[in-house]
Amino acid sequence: MKALRITLPGLFVMAAVLVAPSPVTAQQYKEDYNAGLEAAKDPAAIANARSLFASAATGADEASDTEIAQRARYYVAQLDYRLGTAAFRAEDFPAALEHYSEGETIYPTFIKNTYGKGLALKNLDRIDEALEAFKTAAGAQGDRKTSLAAEKAIRDHFMNLASTALAKRNATRADADAALAALASLLEFMEADADVHYYTALAHYTKGEGEAAIASAEQALSMHTGSRSDKAKIYYVLGEAYVSVGNRDAARDAFSNAVYGSWKQSAEHYLETL
Repeated sequence: MKALRITLPGLFVMAAVLVAPSPVTAQQYKEDYNAGLEAAKDPAAIANARSLFASAATGADEASDTEIAQRARYYVAQLDYRLGTAAFRAEDFPAALEHYSEGETIYPTFIKNTYGKGLALKNLDRIDEALEAFKTAAGAQGDRKTSLAAEKAIRDHFMNLASTALAKRNATRADADAALAALASLLEFMEADADVHYYTALAHYTKGEGEAAIASAEQALSMHTGSRSDKAKIYYVLGEAYVSVGNRDAARDAFSNAVYGSWKQSAEHYLETL
């Protein structure tokens, strides 16, 4: 029995050593984190760096090291953005979407991935999802440059729909309605600017709604801050709208301000015939 009393404590000590966390294991997440920092310096080792940071984040969670966990996830999101952008430039949009989505999931406030996801979705013709991604990025805080790019993506999408519908040689009322619908959708995301009012005026003129066209064109002029050529096109549609309601004097005034650039010849023709 005496030998047994000596043996049991020995076994207990051995078992404690077996189950206690190894100092090497406890520090592994820090080693992974540091290795990730080094690997991230090499463009050819981005995938490996991402794996190391992901492992570091998991290990840091287990060790309740929130600082390292957050930093590691941030770096994972950055690397996902780099991987997504490389795939996007190679026109591998499904792969780009996967990388951007993974980065967004692991660190949602790094909105470059959300914006990139929108671009990938747009190129996959998943337009509604793309617009939602752009909307999220546009409304986020902390990265104004990316938010502005997302706003521009939304604006460009709907403005392209409107301008394409109205650019047809013989645009119809249906085309004008399609343009107005696109502009209305745009206004769900942001406020109207001079271009929105210009295309609204053009759509109303196409539909034969002269007074509405005049009102929208006047709004466009009041907000205009762009080039002289852009201003001339607003005056041109304003002149046409005044012609449509029989106000020749106001039409002449408008066309006299449209005699510039690509609008010059047509505006001069109106002035000669009014």
